[in-house]
Amino acid sequence: MSELPIVFTERIRSQFPEVAEAFLQALDRPARSSVRYNAGKPTPVFTEVDAVPWNEQGYWLNQRPVFTLDPLFHAGCYYPQESSSMFLQWVLKQVVPVQKGMKALDLCAAPGGKTLILSDHLKSDGVVVANEVIASRARILREVVTKWGCRNTIVTNGNAQSLGELSGWFDVMLVDAPCSGEGMFRKDQAAREEWTPQSVERCSLRQHEILTDVLPALREGGVLIYSTCTFAPEENERMLGSLIDSGEYESIRFDVPEHWPVDQIRLGDLFACRFMPHRTDGEGFFIGALRKTAPSGSARAKAKAIFKTLDAATRGYLEPWCTQLNHPVLGPDSELYDSPLDLNQLNALAAEVYVLQPAVHLGRTVRTDFIPDHGLAMSGNVNDAIQRVELDGNQAMDYLRGDAIVLADGGFSGWCLATHQGQSLGWIKVIGARINNYYPKEWRVRMR
Repeated sequence: MSELPIVFTERIRSQFPEVAEAFLQALDRPARSSVRYNAGKPTPVFTEVDAVPWNEQGYWLNQRPVFTLDPLFHAGCYYPQESSSMFLQWVLKQVVPVQKGMKALDLCAAPGGKTLILSDHLKSDGVVVANEVIASRARILREVVTKWGCRNTIVTNGNAQSLGELSGWFDVMLVDAPCSGEGMFRKDQAAREEWTPQSVERCSLRQHEILTDVLPALREGGVLIYSTCTFAPEENERMLGSLIDSGEYESIRFDVPEHWPVDQIRLGDLFACRFMPHRTDGEGFFIGALRKTAPSGSARAKAKAIFKTLDAATRGYLEPWCTQLNHPVLGPDSELYDSPLDLNQLNALAAEVYVLQPAVHLGRTVRTDFIPDHGLAMSGNVNDAIQRVELDGNQAMDYLRGDAIVLADGGFSGWCLATHQGQSLGWIKVIGARINNYYPKEWRVRMR
């Protein structure tokens, strides 16, 4: 790793004089790898682990495996996630009591780790809109959400200003803002090399612009959770402080056990938390929560029939495949989806931003046949009557690479759900002696 920027080290010595040397030395030591288990797919994966105290499914690993070569990773049984950012679960449990019909926005959602925490928190009682402005990253977000099996999460590709047009629409808003990345200095060489004082200034201006654009979409009484992976006050304390000073937001205090390696920030009316590299096995992280006290305008309804209801015949094709359906719809791409939002709400959202995936992608109809999508396979919503084919480790990796797989004669025919250790991997179709592999081509494993 290259040397830390001199201007950065000087600021840290001024900002944290009592711990600066320990702080800076820690940036030259690697953090431990960590994962978060999927409570909806209970499968023991790792044995040598230590629990992350602020997240019920979070664990530090004693060594980092090659996740790409583990079928259970592709089955969505766990997600490699930085341990400090898992603190979001602790904050949500205290500041966002779940109520039926809640709508949450994860504005800067890719690659998706925090989206999964938010989705798990709301479960079937609420809806998560996971948004990413960069199209290529939005596709990565869709993959992560699909493999986890999120049935309450809609993936969108839009900007903050467009979402801000949905006045008062959201009960919860998570803004994990793009930042100068100082918290990533001990694992990311590029973050060190790209950092300048000017980048901090640019990021703070960008964060202010993002918040100004999107916050009209937060209802009065709604909760904003704001986070970054930097230590710069301009991007953290001062950003939230400016919202409090506006008189339209108030800081929400939450309990943090004193023995946890978490710094609690109390500056006037502001309460927030910070993870420091010399105190935790995670990266740098800042998080705070505010409640909106100002009224919001009413959302302007836009009548655009982008998604449509299904006719009786199409719905009839779906019913043998699914254990239950929320709001099955026909997309503009002629694909079938199951959305947690009703048709009017989904179209109101689609009028403002591009809806990349309105929750579970079910499949499509071709004449009188139904072709199931990978999203249905991963959703945990496949009818028990559908055939399951259990694959061992080698077969599972062949399947994930898109290679031919060989099955023992089990009398299988037609569509089958391929599983590994009981967890869904995707679809195959058995036609006589031929087995067609339907694992998505763009997600195939290329590592050998």
